[in-house]
Formats: sequence, C-alpha cells, structure tokens
Amino acid sequence: MDLTLLLTIIGLIVTIAFPLFGYLKKRAEMYNYYSVIWKKASKLTAKEILGVRPFGEYYLSRDMDSILLNKLEQGQNAIIIGQPLSGKTRAVFNALKKIEKKMFLLVPRSVPMPVFSLPKDYFFKKRKLIFIDDLQHYIEKQENYHLLFKEAQQSNIPIVAACHSGREFIKVKNKLIEQNLSVDMVFDEGIIELPKLSPETGKEVAKELGMQWDSVKFNGTIGSIFMRLSQMETRFDTCDNIERTILRVLRNLYLAGIYEDNNIIRTSWIKKASLKYELEAKEFEWSGWFKNLEEKEFIKIAGAGKIWAEDAYLEHVVKPESETSMIEVFVEAIDIFYDDPEVLQMTGERIYDHAIDDAKVSDYINVSIKAFSRVLELIKDSNENPLMIKAKSSLGQAFLSLSYLQDTVGNSNTAIKYYNELLELVSRDTNPYEYARIKMKIGNAFRVFALVESNEESCRKSISSYEEALKIFTLEKNPHDLALTYNNMGGAYQLLGETEDSVTNYNRSLEAFDKAREVRDTTGYPKDKGFTLYNSANTYTYLSAHIDTERNLAKAIDLYKEYIECGSANNSAGRYAGLMNSIGYAYSQLALVKD
Repeated sequence: MDLTLLLTIIGLIVTIAFPLFGYLKKRAEMYNYYSVIWKKASKLTAKEILGVRPFGEYYLSRDMDSILLNKLEQGQNAIIIGQPLSGKTRAVFNALKKIEKKMFLLVPRSVPMPVFSLPKDYFFKKRKLIFIDDLQHYIEKQENYHLLFKEAQQSNIPIVAACHSGREFIKVKNKLIEQNLSVDMVFDEGIIELPKLSPETGKEVAKELGMQWDSVKFNGTIGSIFMRLSQMETRFDTCDNIERTILRVLRNLYLAGIYEDNNIIRTSWIKKASLKYELEAKEFEWSGWFKNLEEKEFIKIAGAGKIWAEDAYLEHVVKPESETSMIEVFVEAIDIFYDDPEVLQMTGERIYDHAIDDAKVSDYINVSIKAFSRVLELIKDSNENPLMIKAKSSLGQAFLSLSYLQDTVGNSNTAIKYYNELLELVSRDTNPYEYARIKMKIGNAFRVFALVESNEESCRKSISSYEEALKIFTLEKNPHDLALTYNNMGGAYQLLGETEDSVTNYNRSLEAFDKAREVRDTTGYPKDKGFTLYNSANTYTYLSAHIDTERNLAKAIDLYKEYIECGSANNSAGRYAGLMNSIGYAYSQLALVKD
C-alpha cells in the first residue's frame, strides 16, 4: 500500500477515534448522574425503572393509566402524585412499555451534579423523554434541578415525574417557585393524582396475587399488598435487638434527610448514629448484620460502604423503641453529626422543608437555623467551599421566614445580613440570575422590616433592591420572578405611601401592580387568576383618602368584585373574610360622598 495512502487512512482513523473516545468517556461519567441514558423504552427492564422494588406480572389498570399514556404519546409533561406505595413508578413503567412510537428514555439520579448537563446523543435523532422518579428526592439532592426543566423545555423534551403527595408535594411546589418555575407551569394539565383504593378493590388484588386478605395490612395503596407489610412487621418483631437497633437508626437517618440517591445510606453514617445507642463493633460484625438484614429483605447492600433501604418499610414497618416527635429526631441528628457540615446541611434543609406545613413552624425553623449556623462554624474562612453559599442562602431564607412569625425587626435584619454576605460570593457577572434572586430577597426582607417599623428608609432600600433585580429578570426567561418582584415592589410603594408623599407613592404602587398583572396576562404566570387584584384594590382605597375619592373607591370596589369572580378568595376562609371587610369599608367610605 502506498505510504501516503496509509498515512491518510491512519489520519482519518485518528480523526474519528479521538472524538469518539471523548464521547464514550463522557458518556461513562454521565452514569454517575443518570441511571438510564437514552435507552429505547421497549427495551427497558423493570429493574432500570423500579430499582430493587418487587415486580410481578400482575398490574391493576386504573383510570389514570390512559391519561398518562396519552400524555406520553402526545409528548406532554406529566406528574403522578400519590402516597408512598400507591404504584406511581409502576404506572410509568407500564405506560412506557405500551407506547407505540419509538421513545428513548433518560432517568436522572437524585445526586448533586457539580456542573449540570444533559447527556448528548450525536448519532441518532430520537424521540426523547425524561423520567424523574421520586421528584421530591431529586429536588432535595440535586441543587441544579431547575436546569433540567429549563434545558428540557428548550430542547422540547417532555418530562414525566412521580412524587409523594402531602407534605412532600408541597415541598416540591415551593422549591420550583424558588427557581422561577411552578408545578402548573411545568406540568400544566398533566397533573395526575392517584386516589386511594377501596377495600373491595384491595381484596380483588389480594385474590389475584393468591394472598389471604386477613394477612394484608392494607392502607389504601396497592403497594401495601405487594410489599407484604404485615409479613415484614412480623419479621421486624422477630429480629434480634441489634438488628432492630440498626433498622431504627436507618429510620431516623431517613426521616432526618440523611441519605443519597433514592434512599442510599452510607454505612459510615449508620455506624456513627449507632454509637448513640451504644452499638459499636468490628467491620466483620457489621458485614454480618447487614447481610442478615438483606436476607430478611429490609435492605440491599449497594456497593462498598453503602446500603439501600426501602422507605416503605422504614415508614410503615420499623417501630421506634418509644414515641419520638419529629423535632426530637432532628435535634438528635444535629447532635450526632455536630462536626459533619455535609450532613448538617442535609438535615437543616429537611427540617426547613418540614416546617413549611407544620403548626410548630417557628420551632422547626429555629432548629434548622441551629444546623445551618453550625455548618458555617465548621467551614469558616472557606469561601470556595460550595457549602458556604448553600448555608448562607439557607440561613437568609430561614431568618426571613421566621421574621413573619416572631421578632420581625431582628430576624429580617439578620436575613439581610446573610444575603449581603452572599453578594460577596455571588456576582452579577458570574451568576446574574442568582444575584437578582438575592436582591429580590433583600427587598422582601426590608419590606417586612418596614411593615413593623413604618420606616421610610427601609421602604426605599426595599424598592432599590427590587429595581436591581428587575434589571436582570426578563419576561421570556423569568416571568414568575418578574411578576412577583413587581408585585412586591408595589407593596413597598404602598407602605411608603402611608408616611410620605402619599399620592405619588400610591400611584407608583398601582403602576407596579399593573406591570405585575401585565406579566401575568402575557405569560399566564403566576397561575393565580387573581394575582395583584386585591393589592391594587387596597391601594385605590388608600388613594381615595387623598384624591378623587369617588373615582378611586369605585375602582377599588370593581377590583374587589373581579377578585371574587376569579375564585382566588375562596381558597381561604380568612382571605375571604378580609376581602368582605375591605369591600364593606370601601362602600362605607363611598357612602360619605355619594348616595
């Protein structure tokens, strides 16, 4: 062969091989963050979607199955909400196997990704779909979760997700809002809620599975039948003291948010937490105990130094030695891991999320502050540590939330302090969006402060911070944040109007509310149809005391009525009562000048 030809061929091979090698290497790295990467749906195995959960051929079809399948075939986003064991993940697997068109699936793991990216596929143009199982865990563990939704939207890739109902779903909704998203925005009409099964249906399922109904611990979910909760309770009761202690430790770690991707718990955490119960042993003894628990189907050994625990068993089967409140579980976790900043940050975030929907919200927030504050103590002078930004952001949010409940002046000032420290770590040039969000939160904190102090300077600082945020938020990329910032700015001008240049500031307040409403009317976000109506109506009422009384009261009453018609006021008895009181006051003032 001619030497020139040979060299040309070698050059071509090298030209092709190097990019291919780089692609394959990158692909292999991506498996640290994705369990399935663009695999054909028809080729998926149950283990790839369900993990180590039990799988049988029997499947109970429900009304939601056809809705889900239709969403997948139409390439639309969907989310299935239901209590643990309700069959959410199995429903998705069943639908994926039924899709007639070729579809290729990506499944993210619930782990932090230092630099977020979606796996590329350069060789085939495929119809793609992303499935996020246990969305509540993904959002909790993946700091850049919002980028997945945004990149999927830009690439026109639909997302289907499964999420626990109740408190966990509330957490998901709040987390999405924090990142300029919302459940309604992402999933639109694809929100599917799984109702509880009736006892009659449960008996039919048990019969199909060849199980005696009196041996089933039924809680309205199909998983409570499949997972044999009653049998597992008996196994727990027959475990020896050491095995029960380990399972109780696992339960508390899970409740405290101390786990990795989909209930993966490090054995080092288990051993450290077990010291609290005076359980200490050699490595071979731990290996034996873990092996015994795996044989009893409570856990799975998931590689060196890690185990997987079924959350259904931790929640429904493992009984605590004595009744313990959640706040005691959290406090104990902080005490055990008092010198571990990574675990303390995890626990603090779980505590704060728990506080959102609990009557003792301020107690929980104060405990979360203890965890976040300790993180800063442990990593002081380490500005390059990513936990520094997370801990200060968490503390700012915690103190801001607490300021609505107690010591408004002190807590809002502390929130402002942490947000200003964050601005030393997050610049407008390197991360403009996060910079704008911090500015918006600073504005919120000053506005809360002004509610109590009626302080003109605080109002101006609030407005100035909102203006900085508005220079960055755009209608195309950040409609939710844009609308909220205009709305909050309107509130700040309204407060300023109470003490200074009332007519000018009330008019500026109305202008800000109008801009917020314009964003909502243009984009549909926020979804609340009554967005800013009530605030605008109140401002017209306040303005009527200074100028054009009849005209401004008439406008206020029209807006109050529009607010009633959109139905937003009916979501809360307190809100409705406040609205009726405001309308009554407006009519009483109008009566002084007309009819």
